[in-house]
Amino acid sequence: MDGNSDSALARMLAQRNAELDQFAYVVSHDLRAPLRGIANLAKWIEEDLGDQVPEETASQLALLRSRVHRMDAMIQGILQYSRVGRADTQIETVDVRNLVDETIDLLAPPPEIEIRVEGNFPTLSTNLTQLEQVFLNLIGNAIKHGNGASRQIRVACREQECDYEFHVIDNGPGISPRYHERIFQIFQTLESLDKVDGAGLGLALVKKIVERQGGAVSLESDEGQGADFGFTWPKLSPDFENVGVRNGNLE
Repeated sequence: MDGNSDSALARMLAQRNAELDQFAYVVSHDLRAPLRGIANLAKWIEEDLGDQVPEETASQLALLRSRVHRMDAMIQGILQYSRVGRADTQIETVDVRNLVDETIDLLAPPPEIEIRVEGNFPTLSTNLTQLEQVFLNLIGNAIKHGNGASRQIRVACREQECDYEFHVIDNGPGISPRYHERIFQIFQTLESLDKVDGAGLGLALVKKIVERQGGAVSLESDEGQGADFGFTWPKLSPDFENVGVRNGNLE
């Protein structure tokens, strides 16, 4: 491919990215504004009626607001999913053990959940934001979907030749193998979206981020046997040659 072709391709990619940014603006602003209006109208109706709101009507208004919030979360999810790999490619020096500990603190699991961090975790030059997002989703899911009195979660790491293999393992209800592919698709959950806290985006986002970094996701689980979510992460980020290092020696 000659220089002219390279320049034309670069211009085309820049145009496509600009179009995607414009789409993101339309989605985040023009589509979310009417949703906020609907939520406010439901609230005002309830306030105007005061104590005269029939119980069934109050329940329906609450359901309306929850559906609006769900739609808003889905719109936000579409934006987040579409931006993976196009935004925040900054490389940083990341102590992964510290990152995992901070992620657990941020999620603030209830005291009945025991979380153990096992193995020798590396320090990587990588995209902090995206690796953090992966751990937030996987550990958060393990906390959210666990059950029983004795709940345990293990976060483990194993070094391989070209990458590191991480696992988030829980003793929760498990997932039937027939759903293993489905749960990594966008907006897919094992229960109705009205019954779960989230937009059904987390695992799809994990898969896209990990594959964008050149890794792979895995799942070992069956009903009643807990779940083992694994992913590989390269020792050298694919973004390393294209961007600077914030906390390292390269700029």
